[in-house]
Amino acid sequence: MAVSDSQKLWLRWLIVCLIPLLTLLVFALFPPPDQTQYFINGIILACEATFLFKFVLFGVIHCHLRQDFALKRKNMLLFIPIIALIVYLFHYYGVF
Repeated sequence: MAVSDSQKLWLRWLIVCLIPLLTLLVFALFPPPDQTQYFINGIILACEATFLFKFVLFGVIHCHLRQDFALKRKNMLLFIPIIALIVYLFHYYGVF
């Protein structure tokens, strides 16, 4: 049974949205006991943002090479939650 492009897109949306939300939920339920763990939690969030950025970027490049520009635009919308995660990461470290 082949998976359609719309099902893949829903799966991508779930991955891009749920992984950071679950991580932030764990961080909220178990707050860091010291500054070192606080710093490590920030590094974990930065690594997640990097992984998710590459995950979405490869999907966009794949659609571009297949010349499926409608799906490419839909995949590019997946950058929005990643940008929100990066903005939160700046807030987490107290930039603003």
